[in-house]
Amino acid sequence: MPQFYDLCIRDRSEELEAKMQELGWNISPGLETVFLEAKEWGELKRKIGEERNEADVLVFKGGNEKLNRKACEDSRIDVLLHPEKGRKDSGFNHVIAKEASKNQVAIGLDIALITEASNKVQSHLLRHWKRNLMLCEKYNSPYIITTSARNKYELRAPKDLESIIESLGYNGKKAVSEFPEQIRR
Repeated sequence: MPQFYDLCIRDRSEELEAKMQELGWNISPGLETVFLEAKEWGELKRKIGEERNEADVLVFKGGNEKLNRKACEDSRIDVLLHPEKGRKDSGFNHVIAKEASKNQVAIGLDIALITEASNKVQSHLLRHWKRNLMLCEKYNSPYIITTSARNKYELRAPKDLESIIESLGYNGKKAVSEFPEQIRR
């Protein structure tokens, strides 16, 4: 039976975890996910050093292409979340994909960006996701999809997220089960 993990949940309340189990997610008690944001490499490097030993999962919230690349060059980062955020392009290219593969940094697709965006922006995000997934598959880079839920109403079932990836032509089971399981270990 497959195990489903959403690694990028910020504040895990009992109510949120109960809803996650109801929807089919596996709960990892005590799993500490730390989210990093930075405007320059020195700041990101310092934060990685400070947080790596405290975190089970270290997530960098991307958007800046230079920092996206630096994050993927550092094996201490587990997930590069939404590299396309705030950009007109996908924020991800073949060089970053190769580095992500070499250092086992998963590319995180954040469903919250889709649900909060206008129709026009949604179509751009899905196009970027498809391109990023193509690069991930080509260079064997891990990828995950997350709800980034802040409350029980923002959660989605694992099969729903799996279906989104499959509608783009890629393996959804990898995104909700296989790669998150590898990161969790």
